[in-house]
Amino acid sequence: MGSICNECLPERSSYLINLVMNCYNKMLALLALSGVFSGVGFAQDQEVEKKEDVREWVVKFGNLSEEKRKNYSEARIKARQFFSQKRTFESLEQIHKASAIFDEDPTIWNLKGSCYVEFRTFEKARKSFQKALELEPGNTGVLFNLAEMDYVTKNWQDCATKMLELVEKIDNSVDGELEGSALILHRLALFKIVLCHVKLEKKDEAMKLAQEKWDDFDDTPFTYYTKAAFDFADGNEEEGRLWINSAIRVFGGISNVASWQDTLIEAGLLESFFNESTDDA
Repeated sequence: MGSICNECLPERSSYLINLVMNCYNKMLALLALSGVFSGVGFAQDQEVEKKEDVREWVVKFGNLSEEKRKNYSEARIKARQFFSQKRTFESLEQIHKASAIFDEDPTIWNLKGSCYVEFRTFEKARKSFQKALELEPGNTGVLFNLAEMDYVTKNWQDCATKMLELVEKIDNSVDGELEGSALILHRLALFKIVLCHVKLEKKDEAMKLAQEKWDDFDDTPFTYYTKAAFDFADGNEEEGRLWINSAIRVFGGISNVASWQDTLIEAGLLESFFNESTDDA
C-alpha cells in the first residue's frame, strides 16, 4: 500500500477544533491557530498565526452548538483511532457520522481519502484529497497524497513532477536545515521521485538525485532504501535485503520504516511477503 500522509493534517485540525471548542464561547477574537507541518504523521507546535488567518471552516465549526461540536469531535477521534488500528470500515462509519454533523473539516476528507486508499479505490481517494486541499490550500500532507495517487496508479512521470513541486515547496518554506517532520516528508518525496525515475528507465538521473542526499547520519531511512532500490532494480536482491535489514535495525523496527517499505513494494521492486520476513531482523 502507498505511503499516505494521514496524520499531520488531522493533527492540525485536531488542534484547531480543540482550540475552538475550548475558547470559542469565551471570545472568538481570542482564537489563535497553531501552524503545523503536514505529512507522514508528524505535527509540531509552532508559533500561533494571526487572527485574520483563521480558516473559514474553523469559524463555521465554532458556530455549531456545543453539543454538535462535542459529537463531531468524538466521532472524528474514533475515526482516526479505528484507522490507526486498520479497522477501515469502522473508521468510515465514524467519518460518515462526523460528516453528517460538519463536512468542511479537511481532516475528515483527508482521512476519508486514506480509507479509500486502503480499499484501493483511488479515484474516490483522489476526490477526497482534492476536497481536503480546497479546504486547506497548500497543505503539504494533502499535496503529497494527491501525488501519491499518481504513484499507486503507476503514472510515474506525473508523480515525479508533483513530488518535485512538493520538495521545492518544503525547501522554500523552511529556514535553515530541514528537521523533524519537514525532513521526513522531504526525503520520502525524494525517494518516490528516485523510484519514478527508475521505473521510467532514467537510472542516471535517479542515481544523481539520490547521491546528493546520501548521508550515514541522516535522520531518515533515505540512504538505506535508495541503495536497496538500486540493488533490487539491478537484480541484486541479497544486497538490497541487507540494506533494508540495516534500516530496520537502525530505525527501531519494521513499523518505523513502513512507508519506505510500502513504497518499494508499490513500485514492484520488493515482494510484499518481505514485510513478514524482516519482522525479526
